[in-house]
Amino acid sequence: METYTNGPFMENTYLINNGTDAIVIDPGEGLDSYMDDINKYDVKAILLTHGHIDHIDGLHHFLDKDVYICESELDFFKDPHKSLYAEKLGYVPFELSKLKLHLLKDNDSINLIGFNIKCLHTPGHTIGSMCYLFNNSILFSGDTLFQVGVGRTDFETGDMSSLVKSLERLKNLPDKTIVYPGHGVATTISFEKKYNPFLR
Repeated sequence: METYTNGPFMENTYLINNGTDAIVIDPGEGLDSYMDDINKYDVKAILLTHGHIDHIDGLHHFLDKDVYICESELDFFKDPHKSLYAEKLGYVPFELSKLKLHLLKDNDSINLIGFNIKCLHTPGHTIGSMCYLFNNSILFSGDTLFQVGVGRTDFETGDMSSLVKSLERLKNLPDKTIVYPGHGVATTISFEKKYNPFLR
C-alpha cells in the first residue's frame, strides 16, 4: 500500500495493490506529481469516502475507471457548495454522465483485486460518508475518524449527532483494526478508544 499526502489540506490518497492491479481511495487535489507511481499499476477502481473537493479532485485522472461512492453523496457531484468547489471554481468539474459511478448502500460488500471490502455508511462529516473495511482488518475512515480526532460537522449536510452514532459503530470494530484516515497518520481502534475523547 502507498499513501500520497497532497493538496492544501494535506489529504491522504491511498493506493492498494496486489502487485499488478490497484484500487485508489480518495484521489485528492495535487495528485499529479504521484501519477507516474500510480500508473505503474492497472487501476481497477476508485473508492470515495465522501464528495468534498480535497477527496475527489483527482478524479480527472481516472474518468475511465469504476467509481464507488455512497448513494447519499450523489448530490455532491451536482452542488458546488456541498462539494466545496464553490469558492475555487463555482462549479463541480465532473459530468455525471461521464463518470462510471457505482452507488453504495450501508453494509454492501464488494470484491476488488482480491480484497473483500465492506462498506460502512458513517454519516456525520457529510450525509453520505462511507468507511471501507478491507478483509475485516483495515479501515479507511475518510474524514469520519482521525487519530485522536474526528471530522468537522459544520459543512453542508454535516451533523454532529449522526457523527456520534457513526463513531459508536466504529468503536465496536475489533480493537486491532488498523485505521487509515483521510488526513493525518494511521491509528488503531484500540488506540482511539483509549485516547480519542470522541470514542471514550
